[in-house]
Amino acid sequence: MRLITGTTLVVALAAATMVGLASPAAAAGSGTIAVQLAAPDGTAIRLADVELAAIGTDAVVGNATTDADGTATFTGIPAPDTVTVTVTTRQLPPHGAETYAPGLRSDIAIRGGSTVAVTVPLVIGATVQGGVVSPTGPAAGRLMYAWNEDTSQVFRTTSDSAGQYRFVGLSTGKYRIEAYASGTASPAVWKTRVYQQRGTLPASRVTLSRHYAHSDYDLAVFAASASRGPSAQLSGASVMVTNATTGTTFSTRFSTLLDSEQTAQFQIPSGQYLVELRTVATTTSPARVLWLGRPGGVYRYVADRAQAVPVTVVFGGFNGWGGAVPEAASR
Repeated sequence: MRLITGTTLVVALAAATMVGLASPAAAAGSGTIAVQLAAPDGTAIRLADVELAAIGTDAVVGNATTDADGTATFTGIPAPDTVTVTVTTRQLPPHGAETYAPGLRSDIAIRGGSTVAVTVPLVIGATVQGGVVSPTGPAAGRLMYAWNEDTSQVFRTTSDSAGQYRFVGLSTGKYRIEAYASGTASPAVWKTRVYQQRGTLPASRVTLSRHYAHSDYDLAVFAASASRGPSAQLSGASVMVTNATTGTTFSTRFSTLLDSEQTAQFQIPSGQYLVELRTVATTTSPARVLWLGRPGGVYRYVADRAQAVPVTVVFGGFNGWGGAVPEAASR
């Protein structure tokens, strides 16, 4: 799925925008919504220039921007209706060393001739950071996207001169992180899950492993659980490929998201490569070192290095190799 590059929107807002802005004249009456940005405990948050949208049953019915006191007013809202007020600013201004995540207030009942006072809660958002590299070193200036697969919110940034990137103010959800080498290239993709502040629980602060971000990928290494169910052993497992002739190695990690199959991408020279997989220890099984082999003519990961089989990589062409990971013995 190609990401939307405009202002961060929730799915309902995107759908409502296509319907169009409803006219107050089309309703029997109209009401008003007075909004105050606030912390979850109701304490006012004085944050200016936060863009808000009011979404009715079938359409966007109003837009407003907060003032220096963190307040905004929607007038002429068609009534009766049930409305959601949501923050549409893609990334909120910094709050000290942290950043608020976009919030919303739903189920606001609108009646003709009345004013409803509501608070839109803002909580500290999660942070995701990491680095991207190219064959010649840090991948500077790479366009980076964090797409919340649960809400369709999209956050955008660019890697710095050291290839480092940082997303702040992320709301709770499963994120697809993408790094683009150019506007037409296939992105490097990895995933993670984060949580914004929840009561007394702090927001997630995630540092992801270094990833390769290039125009094309010469090698994709995949591993699947034998049971085809989500595997904690593969979540964050490391992958190293070694040139069988020169001994040159390249390494990266799988996504930390719990999944039944994981993929790692490499851009490396042509040659024959041994694939080594280091799984993650769980409460029921130890970490293991495995190699991609072909016992019985079927590619799968094996514990005996002598059974490792080099795979062919052709620079500039796509090469995908991998197989199932055998079940680990219990502790």
